Amino acid sequence: MPLVPEASIINNLSHGWKTALDFLDEPICLLDLDDQVVQANKTFFAHLGRRSDEVIGKPISLFFHPEGEEVPCPVCRARYDRRDAVITLEADDPRNHAGRSIQVRIGVVRDAQGNPTGIVQHIQDLTLIRQAESKYLDTQRRFRSLFEASPDPQIIVDSDGIIEQANAQCFGVLGYKNTELIGESVEVLLPEHLRQRHVNFRQMFNSAPWARPMGNSELTCLRKDGSVIPVEVSLTSITTDQAVSICAVIRDISERKQAEQELQRLASFPELSPMPIIEITRQGELTYTNPAAKVTFSELGTLGIAHPALSNLQAMVNMVVGSERPVFRSIEVGGMVYEQQFSYVRENEVVRIYSWDITEIRDMADEMEYFATHDGLTGLINRSEFDRRINQLHDQSIRENQAHGMCYIDLDQFKIVNDKCGHSAGDELLRQLGRLLQETIRDTDTLARLGGDEFGLLLPGCGIEKAKEIAEAIRKVIAEYRFSWESHTFTVGASIGLVSINRHSGGVKEVMRAADTACYVAKDTGRDRVHVYHQDDYELGRHIKNIEWAHRLQQALSHGRFCLRKQLIRSTRTGKRDRYELLVSMKDEDGKLYAPGAFIPAAERFNLIKSIDKWVVNEAFSLIQAGHIDGNEISINLSGEALGDIDMVTYVINKLEEYQIDPKGLIFEITETAMVTNLANAKKFMSIMSDVGCHFALDDFGSGVSSFAYLQNLHVDYLKIDGSLVRNSVTNKINESMVKAIVDIGHAMGIATVAEFVEDETIYEKMLEVGIDYVQGYHIGHPEEVEK
Repeated sequence: MPLVPEASIINNLSHGWKTALDFLDEPICLLDLDDQVVQANKTFFAHLGRRSDEVIGKPISLFFHPEGEEVPCPVCRARYDRRDAVITLEADDPRNHAGRSIQVRIGVVRDAQGNPTGIVQHIQDLTLIRQAESKYLDTQRRFRSLFEASPDPQIIVDSDGIIEQANAQCFGVLGYKNTELIGESVEVLLPEHLRQRHVNFRQMFNSAPWARPMGNSELTCLRKDGSVIPVEVSLTSITTDQAVSICAVIRDISERKQAEQELQRLASFPELSPMPIIEITRQGELTYTNPAAKVTFSELGTLGIAHPALSNLQAMVNMVVGSERPVFRSIEVGGMVYEQQFSYVRENEVVRIYSWDITEIRDMADEMEYFATHDGLTGLINRSEFDRRINQLHDQSIRENQAHGMCYIDLDQFKIVNDKCGHSAGDELLRQLGRLLQETIRDTDTLARLGGDEFGLLLPGCGIEKAKEIAEAIRKVIAEYRFSWESHTFTVGASIGLVSINRHSGGVKEVMRAADTACYVAKDTGRDRVHVYHQDDYELGRHIKNIEWAHRLQQALSHGRFCLRKQLIRSTRTGKRDRYELLVSMKDEDGKLYAPGAFIPAAERFNLIKSIDKWVVNEAFSLIQAGHIDGNEISINLSGEALGDIDMVTYVINKLEEYQIDPKGLIFEITETAMVTNLANAKKFMSIMSDVGCHFALDDFGSGVSSFAYLQNLHVDYLKIDGSLVRNSVTNKINESMVKAIVDIGHAMGIATVAEFVEDETIYEKMLEVGIDYVQGYHIGHPEEVEK
């Protein structure tokens, strides 16, 4: 996205902006119109392997094409043509000439009149991204391999009872292909008379998941062909991102049931049974063991009822004697896991214990659960499990009024290791540091890998001072650590953000945001240090900043320093008219132009947003009446505050009459978040204005809750799909699917769709492919001030 400064490119480079560039871990430079380097970040100089004085003022092609080029490469051509571009190509590293994949972004810097003043060139190494994608796919394949390797059917069911995954073994036992089961309710596998009871059971579990017994149970299963078979179901809960799913291993026990019937028939001949059978009296006296039991539990004859296979025996006997049904339990003996059935034979007043080996099934379930909560590289817990434990500590702090500590640890020199020795070295460094830190912390502490070179540490029961001592010890351990790889030795440091988890700290989002902020401050103030987050400092800084903006906004309102710019929204349908969105901007005293994102938060904070809304409406209607813009197809943005203000409704209607504006050509844009936050008021506001004849567009759709349910009860004519979804739909299949789903459902509801952030031809073609009705973005047209 091109920058739009008013003054020259060099004069606009504030010290703060130059400093901010140096914190980017990807090369970026600023060029003048003669293609000479004006400014660049440290990463850019490191990328070239040169000092800044060797680069500044030199043509950039000198470093990338030292021998010249007969035909300009695509990157150079984009610069010469003064156009924005995103170019992916294979290139040599200027330092070692190693081949790699890179993506170069060219952005043209323009003044307020749209004239080019410079070029921004940003280089992104795609190698890391592709390696991360490969590692993710490897993890997915391993998980799928484990899942498919099970000898029995396995399914994973979400909390709503919908089957998320099923393995290929489902076909042999259940008659369903795995693709036929995915997306179906789990009750499809139950006979009709059992389904409602199972639904009730699931609902009870969702309200109190800790009360649901896991382990094994037997039930009747309905096959696709309508036949029923007895099955044994082993349940294991999988908790990820605070959502609970159930892994069910389904074993066809038809043969076992037949064997049990045979055993009953041969009750007088238990010696023939391959299943270990033990018989005891109600008083716990061992009276019989069959040959299989003696083989499986070799020390049974010596230890008797003291054998581990008969642990907690009397309690189990009492339970089965008092029950009309057999009692089951799982028990570990000698590293093997057995399922045991206790049956009471009343006529003989003895308890028979049948045991069978379920070790393989349990091991597989345990491994699947492990990978759902642990990082595959370091073996530490992963981000989702770490988040869950933060919420646990927060809940505990509320109940017990106890403080805990949380450290956000970001390695300072990790990229150097990766760049110099490759990602294998980086992975080994992370593994070694994970083990080192695990040995350093207390047994009660929790260490996690949050991603990349970032670790998290939870310190239960630690006040902020004690937590700071531990954090300093961690920092010192990392600073003193030396990592050796082949002939190289590296020193790494860490910037640590420390935050207190207490009854006032909020949940995981608030805690992680505060810790990340503190870590950023630690890096910003010199790295290799601990910074403690203090909410008062942050709030004070933000408050001062907002006050400054509020003063500037009041001055702008008083002196008429707001202006409207229009941006083209092009129809993709033959016969449909193009239209424009009016965008409000603020001019500073020196004429510098500010986009809405810079001042709207302060306007909302200090109750100035209503005044800006009214100015926008009045100015837009005035421009329409004067003929400066076509009033038939105009989009005007309104804030969330306007939705709940009956005075705003009256104001708009009065202005329509004053300027004699036809409301049928007006479209009011409201963000999805503002609409959902003020749903009742939004519904009333939209109903009144729709009756007048105005139309409504839901802006940034897909960035918030994105529920289509409320659309059925609202007067929405357009869905403007969030720009991040649109922009990433070319490279991200999930984003593409989300955009396509919004388009399809919008069309089904009679709502037109608009794609924002259409920045190049590739995105434009993708939007045509998914069936978008309108497109908007820099590829279609840049915002331009309405000429009077």
